[in-house]
Amino acid sequence: MLLFLLLLPLCWAVEVKRPRGVSLTNHHFYDESKPFTCLDGSATIPFDQVNDDSCDCKDGSDEPGTAACPNGSFHCTNTGYKALYISSRWVNDGVCDCCDGTDEYNSGIVCENTCKEKGRKERETLQQMAEVTREGFRLKKILIEDWKKAREEKQEKLAELQAGKKSLEDQVE
Repeated sequence: MLLFLLLLPLCWAVEVKRPRGVSLTNHHFYDESKPFTCLDGSATIPFDQVNDDSCDCKDGSDEPGTAACPNGSFHCTNTGYKALYISSRWVNDGVCDCCDGTDEYNSGIVCENTCKEKGRKERETLQQMAEVTREGFRLKKILIEDWKKAREEKQEKLAELQAGKKSLEDQVE
């Protein structure tokens, strides 16, 4: 019962509040209770100017979820597949660049979430590669054993021939 109570909190998913386009690893830079400081330190702005479609930071870090900054980046969570950063210029451009479609939240385009399928295909490919690697390792071990056996046989043959040579040399003398 104690184990169940200890593991119970792990069963609940925790959603970390962060602006659109921000990765989980960078969410701590985006605390809405404080002014936002650009990641390059070039400016500090009120938090309500983050993702307001106006580029205030030289590095574009205040607009992770819009196309306002040409040098910004948008984080695609892509749950079920690989997370990805895309250029913020591709946000709401009518093309689904994230497999989860999060980059097209305000373009009128409906993106199909293909992340699970892409993830499944990638896992299958990795599984096949792992099987090929295991088979290759198994064959390598067999070849090494065969080589060791052949080497021992040749060393035994060499020892016999050297003994025969010694015997013949003694006869010649």
